[in-house]
Order: sequence, then structure tokens, then C-alpha cells
Amino acid sequence: MTKWAAISLAAFITLIGPRTTAVLAQATIDNGTAALRSPARSTAIRRTLSLEILIQSAPTYRVRAQEWGRILQELGHAPRFREAVPGEKIRVEEQLQDGRNLVLVVGGMNPDGSLKFASRVFSIADRADLGKYLTELKDHGTGGAPAGNPRWGLTEAQFQEFAKLMSTPLENPVLLSTAGGTVRSLGIPEEISLGFTDEAFQVSLQKRPESAPESLELTGISRGTALAIVLAQYGLGYRPLLTRSGRLAIEIEVGDESSNLWPVGWKTAESTADVLPTWLKSIPFDVEDADVASLVQAVAEKLAIPLYEGSNALSQEQRDLAELTYSRNGRLSPFGMLRELGGKFELGFDVRADEAGKLFLWTTTQKQAAAFQQRFAHIRPPR
Repeated sequence: MTKWAAISLAAFITLIGPRTTAVLAQATIDNGTAALRSPARSTAIRRTLSLEILIQSAPTYRVRAQEWGRILQELGHAPRFREAVPGEKIRVEEQLQDGRNLVLVVGGMNPDGSLKFASRVFSIADRADLGKYLTELKDHGTGGAPAGNPRWGLTEAQFQEFAKLMSTPLENPVLLSTAGGTVRSLGIPEEISLGFTDEAFQVSLQKRPESAPESLELTGISRGTALAIVLAQYGLGYRPLLTRSGRLAIEIEVGDESSNLWPVGWKTAESTADVLPTWLKSIPFDVEDADVASLVQAVAEKLAIPLYEGSNALSQEQRDLAELTYSRNGRLSPFGMLRELGGKFELGFDVRADEAGKLFLWTTTQKQAAAFQQRFAHIRPPR
């Protein structure tokens, strides 16, 4: 019997979007640790969409307005066509009226009869796409759908608030046990609720994977990145959400860097060579059958930054850095060395920054590194 077999659990199930989330409401574990806090019953916020379209006074605009009016009514909306007040611009904004979330969409009609909303333009033939666009705004607000937005559906203000809360640094190393117990030890801010999807909840009850280290020296790393690093050891990740009551929440889910999850660190605000002067500085490398783990550790020490790795992803692709060997005679920069190791063994190396700007070296598979680059190449640490 595993140590999690002795859990006395009162759990409840909540629905977050289309996913069912299993949440620890109360738990008493045999080592005496407390349970993870539970989020509100649902993260789905009820919004009302108000649609206004600015037109000119010419008769052709009013004829088009009648045609668009019928189409939009078929799509479930009641648009208001009107002339703009002086200086008024098209816009999409979220407001709070009488305790309800209101998404105000003010679009405009172009001379050719098409409708423009923010950066999107729709013709009569695009009615299906327009319907999807308006439905997304109503369901997810101005932040957009979580699956297609690097803010996971949060507004800019909500995203920055979440990042600020998760920017406080850890004060001690982290011992890895079960995923649930380890996450609890990180001290997630009380302002943020915490929950697992059904699949992630089952993973959270299992013992630490054999591929994962017994502990991680995460002292000084912000909680947002530390949580992502820890979860990566179990094949898990997380995303921020907003509960129906407007409270910030974390949803933990099975996934990796190719999933729609909070990244394991961010691209540096400046180029790597600017923030790490030794990044491109050549140094002598004279090694024969040296294990890659030791070489990467030596590079991290040369750069004077901590080193972490995605043990689960590496294990899934059978990349044991301690078993891989490399020989080289000559001079190479840290960047050149990591590039050679990555190309030879299909590994990925990134200098990343946590939410507070602290640098570290992240080691994963080439596939995972490419997925991170694709999604976050142009996104810098939140401020």
C-alpha cells in the first residue's frame, strides 16, 4: 500500500469549461500535511454581449444594416446600428454593470458593406466566422479563449495580477514526493484557488516518478516558474483561470510544453548575450567520453545560473543525460557547446527567466524546446 492509500478525502467535482476538474476540498494525509485549497464551483463567467455597429448616414449603409441585422439575429444577437459620436472609435471592452460582466462590442461598417471589429473584418459570406468570433467574446471576454491566447482568457489586468502574485520567490529547496504533496509545499498564494483535472488528480496521488530527482534547489525562483518546473517532473503543467466569482485559480493538467500551459520560464527581455556576457565567449573544451549531464552542469556554472531539467519529457524520449557521452577538443562558447549537444542528442537548451526576471538554464528534449519557441518566442516575462 502506498502512503497515499491512507488518505481520508472529502472531494468534490467542478466543471471548468468542457473539462471536469477533480478538486481536493479537504484531505488528511498520513504525514499530516494539509489539503490543497479548492476553487469555486465553476470557472465559467456569465457574460452579456452588447453589439453596436457604427454606420454613416448614406442610404446604402442603412440597406446593408437591414441585411446584417437579419444575419446577426439568426446568430443570436440583437445589434444596434447607429452613427458615431464625434471622435468615437470601434472597440471591444469588458465592463461591470449591475454586478454582471458586459462585453461591449462596437464595430464599424466599411463602405463595401463588410463589418470591422478590432482587427477583424467580416463580409456577408463570413457569417459563420463572425458567429464564432462573437460567441468567443461572450464566453471568454476580451482576453479571448484560453486555448488560443497566451493570457489564457484573462484580461491584461488579471494576467498581470496573477503574474505578480506568483512572482514571490521560494525560500527553501523543494522535496519531491507525490505531485499533490509537493505542490502544496510551494505555498501558492491564498488569493489563488487550486484544482486538478480528473486525469491530473490521479497522477497527483502517485509516487514520485523514478526519473524525477528527490529534490530541487528552487530557492530564489518565483513561484510561478517553480510550480511549472515541479509539475514538469510529473508530466503535468498548469494554466491560470478565473472563477465565476472573479477569483483567480490554477488548473493543473496532464501536459507538456506543447500543451496550452503556463511556460517553464520565459524568454529573456533582452538577448541572451546581453544578459549573460559569457554566453558567446569561447573557452577551451578538451573532453573525452564525458557524460552530457556533467557538461551541461559545467556550462551552467560557467554562466553562473541554476540548471533545471524536464525529467519526465527526457525520460519519455529515453534521454538519460548521465548515460550520453560526448568528446570534443578545442574552443567553444557555452552557446556553441549547448547547440552541439542539442543537435547530436536531440536535446533542447534555453536560458529562460522566471516571472521576477531571475535567469536559469532549462534542459529538455528538442521537441519540447521547439514547442516553447513556437508559442512563447515573442513573449517576454510579465511585468
